Amino acid sequence: MTTTTIPLNKLTAWRGNVRKTGADNGLSELVASIAAHGLLQPLIVRPESRGKHAVAAGGRRLAALQLLAKAGKIDPDTAIDCHVLSSDADAAEISLVENTLREQMHPADQFEAFNALVHRGASVADIAARFGVTEPVVAKRLKLARVSPVIIEAYRRSKLDLEQVMAFAISDDHKAQEKCLKAMRQDCHPSRIREHLTEGEIAASHKLVKYVTLKAYEKAGGQLRRDLFAEDDDGVFILDPELLQTLAVAKLEKAAKAVAAEGWKWTEIRLEREWAEWNKCSRVYPEPVPLANKVAKKLAALEAEKEKLEAEWEANNDEDAEYPERLRELSDLIGDIDEERERVYTKEALSVAGAVVSVGHNGRCDIERGYVLPADKPKKTAPVRTALKTSDDGTTETVEVPETSTLSKPLAENLTLHKSAALTAELIERPDIALAYLVYTLANDVFDLDGHSCVGIRAERESFDGIEGSKAFTAIEAAHGRWAETISGNPDAFLKWCLDADQSVLLDLLAFCVAASIDAARGNHDELAAALKLDMANWFTPTAGNYFSRISKAGIIEALKAYKGSVAPAWGKAKKTDLAAIAERELSGSGWVPEIFRSTTAET
Repeated sequence: MTTTTIPLNKLTAWRGNVRKTGADNGLSELVASIAAHGLLQPLIVRPESRGKHAVAAGGRRLAALQLLAKAGKIDPDTAIDCHVLSSDADAAEISLVENTLREQMHPADQFEAFNALVHRGASVADIAARFGVTEPVVAKRLKLARVSPVIIEAYRRSKLDLEQVMAFAISDDHKAQEKCLKAMRQDCHPSRIREHLTEGEIAASHKLVKYVTLKAYEKAGGQLRRDLFAEDDDGVFILDPELLQTLAVAKLEKAAKAVAAEGWKWTEIRLEREWAEWNKCSRVYPEPVPLANKVAKKLAALEAEKEKLEAEWEANNDEDAEYPERLRELSDLIGDIDEERERVYTKEALSVAGAVVSVGHNGRCDIERGYVLPADKPKKTAPVRTALKTSDDGTTETVEVPETSTLSKPLAENLTLHKSAALTAELIERPDIALAYLVYTLANDVFDLDGHSCVGIRAERESFDGIEGSKAFTAIEAAHGRWAETISGNPDAFLKWCLDADQSVLLDLLAFCVAASIDAARGNHDELAAALKLDMANWFTPTAGNYFSRISKAGIIEALKAYKGSVAPAWGKAKKTDLAAIAERELSGSGWVPEIFRSTTAET
């Protein structure tokens, strides 16, 4: 093999090159590298006819040189260093040797090499241009170069993979990184690493950040920390929580000033509104303003027609008779008028009540009006009756005197019991009203209303903290939002709504209230699951993050065997993080669910 220079336009690609796949991969980076540093490795060529030489090894370098010539950055006849094969050399073997025996640089070496260039004065933009990559790519590699040497060494020894190193890069604190590595040796999933290193920090997704906005926080001088390997704002964290709270309070105070102008006795602001803080308060609600004369006459006519038709329908006494369609239309028309009716707080309500201005869970300003503090509750006046008062001179006059009960406490309790029994006996015959009161009672609890029902049934809405974002959680929150927009926050108005609502609507709301109080840990729920034909595969998909990384390697292997029958021998030797990813991939779309779900999974 001899060494010489050959004009670029005398070189051609050899068709026998063994590299058939991926020849164009990274070509732009190679073009940038040759432009910046020149050709660092000669081409290996074999003589062809008419003074041409075919490149047996170095086809990608030839393609990069030809692109540079086409772009006018080098001359077409630029002299290229080449090793010329002897006539008896096997070009195919030489091509194979170059493509198979070449060892790729470990990524960690590249991270450190880029970092060394920066220390020698090279800018990120300069490095990007010289190596044919984007500036964000260079920034990410430099970020990885600054990860703790302990982490990098574990990566070099294949004890960690690149995804895990990227997760550790969310923090610049080497001690924290190393402590996390030691603590999570058995469960080092990237998502768990990020959670551990950002514990207690305020993410950009937090409601206070949404309320203040990142733009306003940064404009006020607030510093951020960004995870270069996360998408959008998922990896953005607030470094000055005190400034964030100051900005949120200032914004709330501005909103509270506008609310106070409405005439409330008091206004309070809260970053976090705790329901328990206001439990002892009563509520006042806006009252409907008088209707215009024309609308009032229309409403009276509709109500009179409805009352007449209901009386006729009930007098029919035919249990199989369908509810008249006209009555449904009248209910809708009356409901539309009531819904469009303007409601305002009275001067009396404004004089005793206040408003709480806080940040809602969606990051928007949340205003709750009409709270009456215990000290401001109007004092109940004793009922009065009229009586004749005779003066000393014998004249009489009519006066009001407090009305006092002449009943003993046991007798009053006994009579109240009689009234409860009478209500019960009457209600037994009116399932329509019973349904309305049941829905009213349960919804008061589920939607935190201030009503007081005489029905002794209660619903406690279960919390689903910890599974936010799941398919079922999203469905529940969506349904809650729809009903919250439908029903009135005024208990009296809501009770009227329940009494006037169609039974099909009441049944839908009843189903939501009952469902919202379910706790599968409370008791036997298998019969309910069977009645619903529950298939957990429709609601839960096991992933590395939500399941496989949280069980043992043996458990993962068992899950794979249960579905596939057998597992690849290499899987048993894989690291737990890799095995969790394998299980997620292999079981994706299979319908497989953990054993705990199978007793409540419908037969298919």
